[in-house]
Amino acid sequence: FWFFGHPEVYIIFLPAAGMVSMIVPAMAGTPLAGHRLVVLALVAVGFLSFGLWVHHMFATGIPQLSLSFFQAASMAVAIPSGIQVFAWIATFARGKVKLTTPTLFILGFLFIFVLGGLTGVMVAVVPFDLQVHDTYFVVAHFHYVLVGGMVFPLFAAFYYWVPYTSRHALSERVGRWVFGLVFAGFNVAFFPMHITGLIGMPRRVYSYQAGLGWEGLNMVSTAGAFLIAVGVLVLLVDLARRFRMSAEGNAGNVWSAGTLEWLPSGNYSNRSVPRVESLYPLWDQPGLAEQVKEGAHYLPNAPTGGRDTIITSAVEARPQFVLRLPMPGWAPLVAAWFTAAFFILLTFKLVAIAAVCGVIAIGAMLHWGWRLDPAHGDAADGEVDVGGGLRLPTYVTGPVSQSWWAVVVLMLVAGSLYACLLFSYLYYWTVSPQHWRPAPDAGFAAAVAALLVAGSAAVGLANRMLKKSGRCWPLAFAVPLLAAAYAVHLSAFASLTASESIYGAIVHAFFVLDGFFATAAILLALFTLAKRRAGLIGSRRRVTFDNCRLFWHYTVAQTLAGLAMLYGFPALVLP
Repeated sequence: FWFFGHPEVYIIFLPAAGMVSMIVPAMAGTPLAGHRLVVLALVAVGFLSFGLWVHHMFATGIPQLSLSFFQAASMAVAIPSGIQVFAWIATFARGKVKLTTPTLFILGFLFIFVLGGLTGVMVAVVPFDLQVHDTYFVVAHFHYVLVGGMVFPLFAAFYYWVPYTSRHALSERVGRWVFGLVFAGFNVAFFPMHITGLIGMPRRVYSYQAGLGWEGLNMVSTAGAFLIAVGVLVLLVDLARRFRMSAEGNAGNVWSAGTLEWLPSGNYSNRSVPRVESLYPLWDQPGLAEQVKEGAHYLPNAPTGGRDTIITSAVEARPQFVLRLPMPGWAPLVAAWFTAAFFILLTFKLVAIAAVCGVIAIGAMLHWGWRLDPAHGDAADGEVDVGGGLRLPTYVTGPVSQSWWAVVVLMLVAGSLYACLLFSYLYYWTVSPQHWRPAPDAGFAAAVAALLVAGSAAVGLANRMLKKSGRCWPLAFAVPLLAAAYAVHLSAFASLTASESIYGAIVHAFFVLDGFFATAAILLALFTLAKRRAGLIGSRRRVTFDNCRLFWHYTVAQTLAGLAMLYGFPALVLP
C-alpha cells in the first residue's frame, strides 16, 4: 500500500509547486530566483519519494539497517523541498510584492507547508515516530503537508487564473475574507491535533471516553473546521456572483504577468504561434502580444485545413513538425467519460459494470486513434508553409514523434511499478522464506523465454519488411507466440493459489501484471495489422507500428525480468 500511498503524497505536491513557481514571479514582478535549481528540486522530490515509504512502518519491527536507510531517505527529501521554499522567498525578497489574494494564499502556503515539513522531519526520526505512530500527531502532520502543500496553492491558482477564463476577476476584498477564514480555520482545526496526538489520542477513532483530556482540544478543532467551511462558502458565493465566461474575451492580464498564457486569445487559441526567447516573454519582448494578434509569427492560418500546432525540440525549442490536432468528435468525449466511470465504479467495487465501461472506453480510444496515420494522398501529407519562410513536415515517426516519447514515458512508469514488484518479492522472501516453494522445472522457463524472444524477432522482421516493402505480416505471427508464452508461464504454477501464502499472492501478482501488458501488446498489434490492411500504414506512414514495436519489446523485456526472478531466486542464487 505504501509503495503507492507515500510517493503519491509527494507527487500531489509537484503540480502545486509548479503553480507557485508561476504565481510568485508575477506577484513579485521579477523572474523566479534559482529557476534551474527549482526544476532540479522538483525532479529530486519525484525520485526521493519512492525511497521513504517505510517511514509509515517504523513500528512494525523491520530490521535496524532498513530503519536507518529509510530514516535517512525521509530526512533527505527536506533538502529539495527547502531549495524550492528558499527560492520562492528569495523571489519575493528581491521583487516589489503586490499584496493580492493570490499572494496571501502563497504566503499562507509557505507558513503551513514549512510547519508540515518540520513535523515530517520529526516523524522521520525513529525514536520519536515510535511515540507518535498512529496518533493524531500524524494526522496533524499530513494535513499541514497536504492542505498547505496543495490546497493553498490551488486557492492561489484559482484566484490567479480566473481572469484568464472569465470576463471578471474575483473580488479582492472578498478574497481577503476567504483567505482569512480558511487560513485561521485551518490552523485552529489542525494545530491542536499535534497536542491531542502527543497526549495519546489514536487516529482512526471517531469516539472516545470522557475524562481523557481530549474534549476541549477536539472542540477547538471542530470550530476551526466550521471556519474553513464558511471561507469556502464565501468563495463559492463570490464565484457565482462574478464569474462570467464569454466568447469575446476575458479579463486579461490583470497581474501584469510575463508568461505566455496571458497573450490575448480568441475563441480557441492565439492568432499565431509566437517565437519566444525567454521564460517571461511578455516582459522581455515588447510588442509580442500585438505581433501575435496580427499573425506575424508561425501558423497565422491553418495550412492543413484543420487544427494545427508546432512541435519543437525539447532543449533548443527548434520547430520540427506540424502536429495535426483532432477535430471535434464523439470519440474523445466518450473515451473520457467511460475511463472516468471505469475507475470510479472500481472504487465502489462494481466490477462488472466497470469492466463494461472499460471496454467502451478502449473502443472509443481505438476509434479515435484510427486516423493517427493519414491515408496515402492526403492533401496535407507532406510539408506545409508555417510562416516566417519556414516549411515543416506534417507527419513524422520514431524519436521525433510526440507519441513515441509518450510510449517511452509509459515504459518508465511501468518499469517503476514492475521494479516495486520485484523488490516486494525479495522483501517478502527476507521476512517469510518458509513459504517459498521450489521453482518449477527450468524447462518451463526456457520454453517461455524462447517463445518471447521468437515473438520479438517476428516484430523485428516486420520492422525490416515495413521499411523495404511497406508490409508487416510477420507481426501476425508474434501475437500467438506471446499468447503461448503467457499460457506456458501460467501452467507452470497451476497448482499454486493466491490465497495459500505470501509466495502464492506475489507470484499471482506477477501473472496479473504480465498478463495485463501481454493483453495490451496483443491488442495494439491487432490494431496495427488492421490499419495496415486498411492502407493506413506503410514504409513512411508508420507511427502506429513504431509505437507497437516499442511497447512489444518492453513487454517482452519486463516478462523476462519477472521470469528470471521467479525461476532464479532463490534457487540459482542461494545454495
